[in-house]
Amino acid sequence: MKGGITSGIVYPNAVLSLAREYRFKNIGGTSAGAIAAAVAAAAAMGDRRCRAGEALGPNAGFAGLADVSTQLSRRGFIYSLFQPVYGARTAYRLLVMLTGKAGVPRKVLCLLAAVFAIAPLELLAALVGLLGIGWLAGGMAGVWATLLPSLLCAYGAGVLASALRVARVARRNLLGLCSGATQADASAPALTDWLHTQLQALSGKPLEQPLTFADLHNAPRYVGEPVGAHAVSLQMITTCVSHTEPRTLPFTASQFWFRREEFERLFPASVVHWLVERAGTPQSVDGVDYYRLPEGEHLPVLVATRMSLSFPLLISAVPLHEPARRERRCDPVEDPAPPRDNTNVADSMEGLTSGGHSCGPVITAFRVCWFSDGGISSNFPIHLFDAALPRWPTFGINLVYPRHAEPERLSPDSPDAINAAVFLPTENRHGWQRSYHAIARPLAAAEMSGFLFSIVSTMQNWRDVLQARAPGYRDRIVHVSLQGDEGGMNLDMPQAVLSRIAAKGSVAGERFCDFSFANHYWIRWRNLASAYQRYTLEIARTDDPLQRVAAWAPAYETVAIGEPLEPSYRLSSEEKRRESQQLWRMMVEQGEAWEDLGPDLTDGAPRPLPQMKVTPSY
Repeated sequence: MKGGITSGIVYPNAVLSLAREYRFKNIGGTSAGAIAAAVAAAAAMGDRRCRAGEALGPNAGFAGLADVSTQLSRRGFIYSLFQPVYGARTAYRLLVMLTGKAGVPRKVLCLLAAVFAIAPLELLAALVGLLGIGWLAGGMAGVWATLLPSLLCAYGAGVLASALRVARVARRNLLGLCSGATQADASAPALTDWLHTQLQALSGKPLEQPLTFADLHNAPRYVGEPVGAHAVSLQMITTCVSHTEPRTLPFTASQFWFRREEFERLFPASVVHWLVERAGTPQSVDGVDYYRLPEGEHLPVLVATRMSLSFPLLISAVPLHEPARRERRCDPVEDPAPPRDNTNVADSMEGLTSGGHSCGPVITAFRVCWFSDGGISSNFPIHLFDAALPRWPTFGINLVYPRHAEPERLSPDSPDAINAAVFLPTENRHGWQRSYHAIARPLAAAEMSGFLFSIVSTMQNWRDVLQARAPGYRDRIVHVSLQGDEGGMNLDMPQAVLSRIAAKGSVAGERFCDFSFANHYWIRWRNLASAYQRYTLEIARTDDPLQRVAAWAPAYETVAIGEPLEPSYRLSSEEKRRESQQLWRMMVEQGEAWEDLGPDLTDGAPRPLPQMKVTPSY
């Protein structure tokens, strides 16, 4: 499920429509799509538990998801979920105004007026100071002479002071205007608290026991369900800005810590208490306690979702901490524990050889890693749960935002208009065309602005755009077109617009009911066969003497015959070495046979042709 802030209203109804024909096995999303993925996974777990005969509350399963959809489609509800912290309310309202549907004159007026609301004292002080200089230089005549320049300069100083004040507030609030937590003067829960309540109710778990990925993995199975390690798999994308890379949640093989005082500003008290209890003894550095964040399936779904939906500037980023420096230290132990059965002699004697001290690397410094919105790096993670040959369909819901509004031939609320806004390719020749966005504008400034925004959009989305056009992908992606007043940063949409977006979600889910898995499976095989053949042909060329470089002959021979020995990552046994050589020889022989005799499996294969590359997972 794609990101899109309030555009996520589309998803609950789409999930409900899918639930009439399908059972959910793997669910993924990013940003606002991560919220929808989390509630869909919780509802899927609740549905499984209900079908297994467990007595859960009335809001468990997909019945509760229908209630979530109703809440999100009620005017004012989404706006109440975003609650700015003290000192950020004017900046928050300005951000909502500038990114909303208001006209340009109103946006400019609000932008000019915001300076007087955010930094009035600084602006007044600058004006008095400048006019004072004029009075000292020429009395009242000097004041009148310098009035206009003083006003302009004072306003410029106010703009600078406003920007600095907003930056200080955002930094104090973990780099955002809204923390996601409910504010003291609020009458309704904020986003994170509301989401925690919904996840617990949908899955049938009490509030003090946060839903974890392990709960989803171990949910009851349906009758006849294919064998697999997990009943329900949930994954989402976050962006580690400190490492400048995307990360898939839940983490695997990562070592991150959290500070309790920071998490208490982001998550409900019951969730923080649960995390602290399971973190064990904290690591204390310079008087600050750091708690180990649960890894893998033990991570609460709420924490992962919150890390994926940290819309930049609007919602606070999530700070985690990793070791920055380790030192080897020996701490005295009063009574060393006896060696366990699975402890080797060297480990059991370490305390004795160090004179009754326990020695080992100790963390002496941490550094903060900021995690922000997953949409920064992967806004449409259609690659999640993908396979060379799928065992069942995996659908994607793509949100499309046209650059220019098309002439309205139909009422936007009419069934025909809603149906026309939802597109799912029904033939192999559909959906491959490149999109086109015109840059030209009547004003030069507007054209330059459009050019720059297109550059940013290309940097962010080019992988997702190419993937969505690929055969075997495009036939399972439904595109939901949203107009300028629908979704995005429009936090306070009229009821008619909310209902229209929800209706588009229902149509999107219904479109998948006619999906041809037989055609999809055959296309995926044609892609795989074509890509594998071309990949094998490349491998075969590495065994051609005319293609080799004589100076690097030892490198070729290491793979082919195992001599000389591997320089690194050595195989642990002769059997594995023989299997490695046999695999290489088999691929070379297959490539040579295809090169000599054919046939060309690329002939007539879907276009554009796929390619096989070794790329890192994230």
